[in-house]
Amino acid sequence: MKGAWITDQGGGDITATLRVTRRLHEERTPYQYLEVYESPLFGRMLVLDGAVQTTEGDEFAYHEMLAHPALCTHPAPRRVLIIGGGDGGLLEEVLKHPVERVTMVEIDEAVVRVSRQHLGTICRRAFDDPRTALVIGDGLAYVRKTEDRFDAVLVDSPDPQGPAAGLFAPEFYAHVARRLTPDGLVAVQSGSAVYQQDLIRTVRRHLGAAFPLVRTYLATVAAYPGGLWSFSLGSLGRDPLMADPAAIAKRIGEFGLRYFTASRHHAAFDLPPYLRDEVAAG
Repeated sequence: MKGAWITDQGGGDITATLRVTRRLHEERTPYQYLEVYESPLFGRMLVLDGAVQTTEGDEFAYHEMLAHPALCTHPAPRRVLIIGGGDGGLLEEVLKHPVERVTMVEIDEAVVRVSRQHLGTICRRAFDDPRTALVIGDGLAYVRKTEDRFDAVLVDSPDPQGPAAGLFAPEFYAHVARRLTPDGLVAVQSGSAVYQQDLIRTVRRHLGAAFPLVRTYLATVAAYPGGLWSFSLGSLGRDPLMADPAAIAKRIGEFGLRYFTASRHHAAFDLPPYLRDEVAAG
């Protein structure tokens, strides 16, 4: 496979083509087509249905920015729910906080199994941490039925198609809001800021039906088509813009982070005018 290329069809008008040197795994699961490749630039990468989900080279940017803005906005998160995130990278970031328990609900056991086998630099020891409770099941069904309460819910899902479609629905966000403690927050990946602005507007609208405060923020994730990625946060009361930078810096000081900082926390929510106007239209 030396010199082969794979193409991630990010949207109707954009693709990302990446050179790979070896395919380490391929499997048709009950939910999706799963592959793991080696890339000269990004290292090992997880690909689902032809779309790059995470890579060793830049996973830290995505996972840090999905985890820490919400967790640093909450005064003292103790119980966290992760929906999706089977590669374990988000779980690894959450466990850097002094949480008591992290429940992770992943629909496809193969993603966890293959990530533990081939992407150990991403998930490290997260699945073996005694604070981790792994549930193989549907995230929407879980939040609909559980009686547990959480300080934060983090949703690490693919784009809204196939089994992930329900994780972008108003019903899902309404159930999430009911499962949160009074200071609770939810953070979700909401697509590309370059070519999925309609998705960002949809996510904000659906979050806004369940949460009094909704904010969108950005990070650069180089392996994704377009590079500039969005996340959206719904809060029952705490505003991430009011979080104290000094307190954030103290909280994350020993984490050894590579992307998220106290100053980046606030800067990420300062959307460029073109995007601010686009998402405001939603």
